[in-house]
Amino acid sequence: MESALQKNKVRRFLPAAAAFFLLLGFLFTGASPLAGAQDAPQLPAPSGEFYLNDAASVIGEGTKAVILQKNAQLAEQYGAQIVVYTVEALPVSGYAQRVEYLRSLMSGWQVGGASGRGLLLALSISDEDYLAVAGEGLKAEFTTEALKSLLDLQLEADFAAKAYDSGVSKFFLAAAGQVESYFTAHPELAASGSAPASPENGGASAPKPAKKKSAGQAVIFWVCLGAAVVAVISLAVFFLAGRAQARRYSRHTVHRRSPVIYPAHSTVTRHESAPIVQIKSRSSSGAYRTTQKPARSRSNTDWRQ
Repeated sequence: MESALQKNKVRRFLPAAAAFFLLLGFLFTGASPLAGAQDAPQLPAPSGEFYLNDAASVIGEGTKAVILQKNAQLAEQYGAQIVVYTVEALPVSGYAQRVEYLRSLMSGWQVGGASGRGLLLALSISDEDYLAVAGEGLKAEFTTEALKSLLDLQLEADFAAKAYDSGVSKFFLAAAGQVESYFTAHPELAASGSAPASPENGGASAPKPAKKKSAGQAVIFWVCLGAAVVAVISLAVFFLAGRAQARRYSRHTVHRRSPVIYPAHSTVTRHESAPIVQIKSRSSSGAYRTTQKPARSRSNTDWRQ
C-alpha cells in the first residue's frame, strides 16, 4: 500500500517537473526574446561621407577621395555602393557573429538601397581581422568564395604589413571594377537600378533604429515566465499534498509491517502436568524399593501411538 502511494506521488510529480525544467531552459539559455535583445551590440552611426567610416584612422586622404568619387559614379549608374569601415575592434568575436553584425550594419546604414546592391568591407585593426559581406543585389557576383579570393589577392599582403591604406585602395578598386563588369554584362539589371539613399543625394545619415520587439514576443515571454512560476507552485502543492495524504493514510490504516496486536503471531505451547508414577522394583536381595518417575508429557508423545 505504501509503495502504491509513493508511485502515485511520482506520477504526479514528473509532468510538473518536466515542464518546469523545459521552461527554465527556454528562459535562461538565451532563447527568450529579451535575452537576444539585450545581447545585441549597438550599431554605430554612419560617417558624414557615408562611403568611408574610418574610426581607426588608417585611411589616407587620397584613398578617401577615390572611394567617395567612385561610389558616386557607381550609385548613379548602377545603384550600387561599396562602403569601407575601419575600427580598432569589432564588438563581436567569431566569424559567424561578425558576418551577422556586418549584415546588421548594412541594413541599418541602408548600404545598397532597397535593391541590396551593396558591399561592406570591415577592418578590425587590434585583433588583425578583416572581412567583407555583400548585399542580396550583388551576391550573384560576390559569392563567399569570390569575396575570399578578392580579399586574399588585394588586401591580405598589405594588411599583414600594416599598410592598411594601400590594401583598402587595392580592394576597393578591384571590387568597383567587378561591379562595373557585372552590370555591363547584365544591362537589364543596370537599367533597373536606382541611386540608393546616401548623404550626397539627400538620404538619411543615421542608421535605422533597431527593430523594437513586437508586442507578441513580449506576451510570449511573460506567459512563459508566468508558466514557470505556476510550475514551481504546482510542484510545492503536489509535494505537500502527497505528504499530508501519506500522514492521514498511516494514521487510519493498519499496515502489514506495523500490526495493531503485538506480537503479530502468538505461540501457545500446550502443556499438561504429568503425575508422578511410583514404580516398585525388587532388588537382588529380595527387598522392594520404590522410585518416582514423572509420566511423559503428551506434548512429547504422539497420541496416535
